[in-house]
Amino acid sequence: MRFKKGSKIEVLTMKEVPTGAWRCAEIISGNGHTYCVKYGWFPITGKAALVERVPRKAIRPCPPPINGTDDWVPGDVVEVFDELCWKPAVIVRVFGGNNMFSVRILGLKSQLKAHQSRLRVRQSWEDGNWLLVGKGSSNSSGPPKRKRSSLGFPEAGGKKMKVIEKEYLMANVGGIHTLLLKP
Repeated sequence: MRFKKGSKIEVLTMKEVPTGAWRCAEIISGNGHTYCVKYGWFPITGKAALVERVPRKAIRPCPPPINGTDDWVPGDVVEVFDELCWKPAVIVRVFGGNNMFSVRILGLKSQLKAHQSRLRVRQSWEDGNWLLVGKGSSNSSGPPKRKRSSLGFPEAGGKKMKVIEKEYLMANVGGIHTLLLKP
């Protein structure tokens, strides 16, 4: 997919967490293979906008919002907005009238508290379409799952499988890294 100047997108970064994170950006220019992107200016920190060149495979459009997905339970795999990135996480505890959550970012041991406004359903961009990844828990309700779970990585070589959490496995399935629950 080619992106146009001004398009709002997300860029995969492996700097934030071991499992990768999606960072919001805007296309400045590109040739279809690589793109010059601009990350926002942050008045809180006073940092100027960061500009970098990234490969097309590390870019996806911003996922559309999904309604009716705020009934998460412990064990659900979601994305949490933390340090200006969307990071894959698992819900550990629900409290505060079902609008506050304790989550653990996949690949890390520490937990953080997050309001439901900082959580979103995980979606995967494949062949020009958004696929609902699902809530990550076999006991959760909601729309039918198209996949068990996926980190949404673009094609990347590397290890066929590695353990990233004691209850999850990372597998390279058809060029896409997929997060699977251990049997």
